Amino acid sequence: MKKVILSLLVLASGTFAKAQDAKSALASTEIVWFGLDFTKAKFVGAFDQVGGAGVATGYDMKTKWIPAWNSLIVTEPQLFDFRKSFRKDNVIYDIKSMNELNTKIDVDACMVYNPGTIERTAIDGMVKKYKAEVKKEGIGLSFIVENFNKGTQVADVYVTFFDIATKKVLICEKLSGKAVGIGMRNYWAGAIKAILKQINFSEYNNWKSKY
Repeated sequence: MKKVILSLLVLASGTFAKAQDAKSALASTEIVWFGLDFTKAKFVGAFDQVGGAGVATGYDMKTKWIPAWNSLIVTEPQLFDFRKSFRKDNVIYDIKSMNELNTKIDVDACMVYNPGTIERTAIDGMVKKYKAEVKKEGIGLSFIVENFNKGTQVADVYVTFFDIATKKVLICEKLSGKAVGIGMRNYWAGAIKAILKQINFSEYNNWKSKY
């Protein structure tokens, strides 16, 4: 009987600790933005580039568009309002590690005609590859991109909170956003803005109730 009670207490304490971890990610007044993670992303369909540059290749995505999307979020914080969406007083930007990871994308495998799937179990390993340059502890945040789908004009991402010191994933929620805008960069950046708006209007409060 004592062993059973002890096992139940251990199980309960583990569940409580998990809930507390997730809660701390939402309660923190500061987050560190690590960027858009495209390391397992799929670009579904033919992506037309602006200025008569033709259909984008995997090389174009890796060397031009992915860096452009990550850079835009940092240089135009008023358009990508993480503070408002996530109810934070301060947002720190630390995308150097993500930019390096994204350069390792397989350019021959990222352009496809059927959507890809990232298993939840793979995300823990993806986050462990992040390297903190600006702050070594606190709450980190990344958007792990599963698909940019030209056919549906929708971006699917995993909104991922993690402990910077341990790289433990605290919250991982899949959301989708409709692309909108003029030009390749702004069009798909519009999908990220749509996801942030969704978080602001409903998902953040849903997560607070859930966690």
